Amino acid sequence: MKNPFAHFLTAARAWLTLRRRWPGLFTWRDAALQFHRVLLPARLTYRAAARALARHAQVEPEGEAWRVTLPGHGGLVFYWPSAPDPNLWFLIEQELTPRNPHFYTTPPVRLDGESRVLDVGACEGLFAFRCLRQGLAGEVVAFEPAPVMQSLLRRGATANGVAARLRLEPRAVGARGGPVRFDTAPGAEAGRIDATAAGGAEVPCTTLDEYCRERGLALSARDLIKVDAEGADLDVLHGAAGLIRDAAPQLAVTTYHDDAHAAEMVEWLRRTQPRYRMRLKGFAFWTPHPRPLLLQASTLP
Repeated sequence: MKNPFAHFLTAARAWLTLRRRWPGLFTWRDAALQFHRVLLPARLTYRAAARALARHAQVEPEGEAWRVTLPGHGGLVFYWPSAPDPNLWFLIEQELTPRNPHFYTTPPVRLDGESRVLDVGACEGLFAFRCLRQGLAGEVVAFEPAPVMQSLLRRGATANGVAARLRLEPRAVGARGGPVRFDTAPGAEAGRIDATAAGGAEVPCTTLDEYCRERGLALSARDLIKVDAEGADLDVLHGAAGLIRDAAPQLAVTTYHDDAHAAEMVEWLRRTQPRYRMRLKGFAFWTPHPRPLLLQASTLP
């Protein structure tokens, strides 16, 4: 069981260290987003998540998957590969409220109907569908190497009426191109690049620099690279060094998969694109050591 006082002190010390290192980058207000989850026992947050899922989502089996509809949020639809449990609410919630630190499109990120989004780790597609349905992007390129999730992404795009503006790329993204070993363990969020995965499959991998060069895509500061790559997040940025240096697209990148990622990303981005204004948000509440959850960057005024 968690010791709330000990967890609070540990997280507070981590925040003070980061605040001194990067003044203004990780405010107390941003660090405190959903801080109750750092403190409360998991059983309490799961009970609350189960109630929220029942209240806000309509879940019904459809073939081999589950169709999830969110009536109070424009009727957004996505498909899930396994029987839903309370953890599904955490995935939904991060797309519904800016108060969630995992919400990708808070300031300094600013999108409009002409923006292009490169969605690395698209998973079930709820972020992509929200961007397209809410007029935050004109096109989303969704990178998703897991075959099961690719199928569900296509179904979700059709159900949301956005299939013409969502380009699905069935490949991984990293620091270099070529085949990689991809973990195909059960669970949509378990898939990750892992050279040691016994049950993995070989999948093609590209870099964002290479992908955009091959397809003649010219990004700008109005576009967004969103990354939730289950541990390959820093590699994705390294593979987009040219884009970041030359075009300065907006960024929303998860930092919680590795203890060192937040610091390494901030320092690398400051060297690669000094014009970025950056923001760190939230603490991961399920990791042994407190870690910032999301990094955002933009050069827009």
